[in-house]
Amino acid sequence: MSAEFRIEHAVPRHAIGWTDALLKHASRVALALAAFACFWLFVLPVIVVALSSVSTQWSGTILPAGYSLRWFERLGSQEYDALLTSLEIGFGVSALGTILGLWLALALEGRDRRGLGAVVDALVMVPNGVPSVVLGLAVLIAYHQKPLDLSSSAAIVVLVQLALILPFCYRCAAAALRPELTVLREAAASLGAPPAMVLRRVLLPQLVPALRASLALGFALSLGELGATLTVYPPGFATVPIVVIGQVERGYYLPASALSLLMLGASLAALLLIAARVPRGSRAAS
Repeated sequence: MSAEFRIEHAVPRHAIGWTDALLKHASRVALALAAFACFWLFVLPVIVVALSSVSTQWSGTILPAGYSLRWFERLGSQEYDALLTSLEIGFGVSALGTILGLWLALALEGRDRRGLGAVVDALVMVPNGVPSVVLGLAVLIAYHQKPLDLSSSAAIVVLVQLALILPFCYRCAAAALRPELTVLREAAASLGAPPAMVLRRVLLPQLVPALRASLALGFALSLGELGATLTVYPPGFATVPIVVIGQVERGYYLPASALSLLMLGASLAALLLIAARVPRGSRAAS
């Protein structure tokens, strides 16, 4: 008895066709629901913020009563200073996190995960398991007295944000250190290449995608960080999330939307700059 004969008698062809059609229909419905959920949860809020930033008044109607750029025109030096501060902190923290994450990943590469390597790996990931407000309070208590008094400096914000994003940067670098890279590094070292040349000519070119992802992720997390920053920020210091929260608490939703939209545009431009590919010619020249 052939296999085709057994299948035909076990499951009729019309039943198979009906089941396939049902599965295709169900998959289309699931895809449509997923697309609707993504639009409702992620795209629609951005559209609402964009419309709010250019509306003259929006209350009780589907669309704003009118449109104007006056909320952008009313943004003052405080808001622009906060935007610049957020971008500076974001770039600095993401760069530091990427460098430290790569260094930790290289230091722990090949180590026994049941010994010291496991302890260090767990310690690096601790900030992920601690609420950001608790971490901010811990940093504030630890660094508010001499000789390590950072409570009146922006360095305490950099420190607490670095602690929050370092686990992600470390994981980006550790995931990219594949066994093939170890073989290449050992081969280059056996040919007499010094460690600095091995790092610059062998490892870093292979790790560029991971480092770029680490920079982008760290930058995005820094821009949106609020809990720990709100706990430790010194007098006279403000980032965009802090300013926006202050405006929302006073009921200034439309100016907050204008500042948020500026922040969104600046962050997208920065992320595109980070993700931009380096031309082959310039990489070869370097």
